[in-house]
Amino acid sequence: MILQVGNKYEFEFQGERYDLALFVALGNALAAIQSFEMSIGIHLRSLSNEKQLDKQDTGGELDKFYSLTLGALIKQFQKHLPDSGVATLLESVREKRNYLVHRILREYQWPIMNDEDYVRAIKEADQIRELMEQANVEVSRYLVDKSLIDLVVFSIDHDSGEIAQIV
Repeated sequence: MILQVGNKYEFEFQGERYDLALFVALGNALAAIQSFEMSIGIHLRSLSNEKQLDKQDTGGELDKFYSLTLGALIKQFQKHLPDSGVATLLESVREKRNYLVHRILREYQWPIMNDEDYVRAIKEADQIRELMEQANVEVSRYLVDKSLIDLVVFSIDHDSGEIAQIV
């Protein structure tokens, strides 16, 4: 199967079409996980005591958080979430991230999956993506509600293009 990107680039996908659908769902979930990790890093940077970056700093202070694993980011972040439901949500995020990265394909016995396995795996990957997006909003809402950061979050409807403030 040839996949075309733009006018110049074509990539050959060597696999079944169900694999392509599964890998797209997994890729979407991984992108949401990385976006969530970056958001947590940005929030940690905002919450850190060293809020003013020196003009000579080339991003090293920011890299300190971006290079941490999700588990380490969550551990750092939970210091700001005493006895919070958000802390529980973050643990769920970490568990689902690890499951997606390390176990989902084994769980469904890829590559010897039947049609129902593909459907279930794709739905599960999409649920993990949705959890990451929900967690992003909930973390932002918590930080704003507790007056820990000033933040405005918008949602863009992909079909209509409508923009709505959600935090």
